[in-house]
Amino acid sequence: MNAHRADEISFSRHIFKQRRSWYILACLLFVLSGLSRQPLPLLAGAFTLVIAFVPDLYFLYALKHLRVRQQVDQKKLFLGEEVTLTISIENRKWLPLPWVQMDNVISPPLAVQKLDESRFQAPSREMLTTSWLLWSYQRVTQRYTMTGHVRGRHAFGPLKLRCSDPLGWLEREILLSAHDELVVYPRITSLESLGLPSRFLMGDHIGSRQLLEDPLWFAGIRAYQPGDDLRRIDWKASARTGELCSRIYESTTRRHLLLLLDTRAYLSQRQGPDSALQEFCIAVAASLAMWGLEEGYTVGLLTNCSMSISSHMLSPIADTEQHSSIEQANQSKKMNYSVPGVSVPFGLDAEQSEDLLTTLACLAPDSHTPIEYVIENEHEMFVQGTTILLISATQTLSADTLELLQQQKRRECAVHIVLAGEPEERQELPDIEDFHCYYIGGKEKWNVITNTLNDA
Repeated sequence: MNAHRADEISFSRHIFKQRRSWYILACLLFVLSGLSRQPLPLLAGAFTLVIAFVPDLYFLYALKHLRVRQQVDQKKLFLGEEVTLTISIENRKWLPLPWVQMDNVISPPLAVQKLDESRFQAPSREMLTTSWLLWSYQRVTQRYTMTGHVRGRHAFGPLKLRCSDPLGWLEREILLSAHDELVVYPRITSLESLGLPSRFLMGDHIGSRQLLEDPLWFAGIRAYQPGDDLRRIDWKASARTGELCSRIYESTTRRHLLLLLDTRAYLSQRQGPDSALQEFCIAVAASLAMWGLEEGYTVGLLTNCSMSISSHMLSPIADTEQHSSIEQANQSKKMNYSVPGVSVPFGLDAEQSEDLLTTLACLAPDSHTPIEYVIENEHEMFVQGTTILLISATQTLSADTLELLQQQKRRECAVHIVLAGEPEERQELPDIEDFHCYYIGGKEKWNVITNTLNDA
């Protein structure tokens, strides 16, 4: 910070050194007026002094004592919903500012809505530019309505303030770390539009009022009661206590659904990431997560990719006395990413849907690790009796993945596979027929779903 301050002082001295000739000229005119006793050189000298002093005054103090605030009215929204960004700037000094321009970086970009006689959506903008005229001790506020049409974590800031003197001769700019964030959830659609039956069986589908108990979920023992099934008697416990004891099992209404998301997807021509197919898989996972919660499953998520996280402490307010250097501003607008292999524990409460959608919204599918590595290292997610639902691209499904899923089947887990991709991209794998597979189509199907929902 000291180096940045020293550079700023050095730059100011350089500017004033270049403008020294104006003051020398004003002094010469004053001397000439005194020698000639003529008013014209005096007026010319006064005018020269004004046009020399005013730009310097604004260069020194125009960007002092300014407070900027930017904030969105909601932090999370579904795809296609609108959010309002409020930007305000306050001039906290006596010097008026005839022109102040603010450049706001929005990453990833958002579409700005405009209100005219007919409402239309402007193209996506990565840089939002605003200009103001500020009088002494005045605060100005502007609001922008934006549409979240891209899944992800959207960062607002840093802000670049640019100001000029009334003559437009000297221009100065600073960077402010006024940040805010917005999370846009992935696209959610019905199972019918994905080509999946809305009531397809996944594991042992049990109704919400099921009275039976699951023998895989042992809960404890109690004293034997007349009418208990003889298969419930725990003979070892009976021998230990000297009286008949019956086993207690948990109800099967508590069912676990693990969404296993593989974000590996590549283009067949240049072997690069297929972003459309990756977004399709993430949208399918979000749709199935919401379906599972509605059906009464305790839903968990395990994926092999990274997740974007904030790289700075968010503060929607910034003062010009606390401006940042270029390096600090560039560092603050960068996103950090977690280690590949993100998981959300099982849950069924009201906050589980928000946790699942937020995690899916912030996934970075291009940064991933093999799904086999995640399965082997996150063994605590594969509880006995869990229903496992793998969402993967067709061309990246491997025999190693199927072998690990076979091991889970031998542990009384029900395994289902949802494949996204063109039918001709399917690899002939020996063990794929042992699983319940659902083919939901490829990029053409994804484009149809996207266009249908956008039109709606």
